[in-house]
Amino acid sequence: MKCIIADDEKLARNLVENYVSKIPYLELVASCKNGIEVNNLLQEQDIDLLITDIQMPEILGTDLVKSLSHPPLVIFTTAYKDYAIEGFELSAVDYLLKPFAFERFLTAVNKAKDIHDGQLENKDVSLKKDFLTIKADHKLYKVQYKDIRFIEGQREYVSFHTPTGRITALMSLKKLEESLPSELFIRCHKSYIINKTMVSALEGNSLAILDKSIPIGQSYKERVVQEVF
Repeated sequence: MKCIIADDEKLARNLVENYVSKIPYLELVASCKNGIEVNNLLQEQDIDLLITDIQMPEILGTDLVKSLSHPPLVIFTTAYKDYAIEGFELSAVDYLLKPFAFERFLTAVNKAKDIHDGQLENKDVSLKKDFLTIKADHKLYKVQYKDIRFIEGQREYVSFHTPTGRITALMSLKKLEESLPSELFIRCHKSYIINKTMVSALEGNSLAILDKSIPIGQSYKERVVQEVF
């Protein structure tokens, strides 16, 4: 995958360059200081992945992506949590909050590779700009991400809990987790993925989502508390 890095801070560029060099399937085409340089490069050649900071001079990373008629896959990096929802609305592959470790970066680019290669195993779920299409019960459901309250794994099946009811489809919860936008969804238990915006309270080892109590696995709790609250 051909990729471009964009960040106005040299140290940040150096870090991402180092991370990219460790991943065999990534080819670094350029490391840019601002969005103008990125835009010029994208006019000249095909790029598969853009790894860009948001807060940059000349033009914000988010505004750059909005300006592109055919943007590459995008991973946003930023020191500010406030941009998470905007990144989600732009269909970013992932959103990395600085400082991020190599392991977290690898998770993001692996997700990009899955999308790029068209090898997502969940053929019953199609990822769209702001919704999923789910094949279940001999029907094709269109479900907005924001309307998914939580997702429950039941052996070979996955149930999507929405305001209009539950939709159950045959698929892997683990593979679904890898494909969902991480700025909106988080795994909280071996059997549950939750919509962060739907959580109203934490009590002990349970999360409140409307009238439902969702368990938190001990190994997930620290990350859930950090990202949800």
